Amino acid sequence: MTTALLAVTVVATAPAVARAESNGGVRVMPLGDSITEGTQVPGGYRIGLWQRLAAGRYTIDFVGSQYNGPGNLGDHDHEGHP
Repeated sequence: MTTALLAVTVVATAPAVARAESNGGVRVMPLGDSITEGTQVPGGYRIGLWQRLAAGRYTIDFVGSQYNGPGNLGDHDHEGHP
C-alpha cells in the first residue's frame, strides 16, 4: 500500500512536460516587444535572423507562446509582446 501511494504521489506532483513541436535544432526564443512580434513589419527581425541562421546551415527551433509571421519565416514561434 505504501509503495502504491508513493507512486501516485510522484506521478501527481511531476512537472508538466511541454508538448510543442521541435525540429531537433537549437532552441532560440525571440523575446521582446513590437519589433519581435512584427507589428510594423510582419515577422519583425525574426525573418532576417532565421534567414541568416539557415544560410549558415544551422538547425534552429524558435520557441515561445506566441505564433505569427509571414510564409517566408521558417518558424513562427516567439515571445514578442507589443
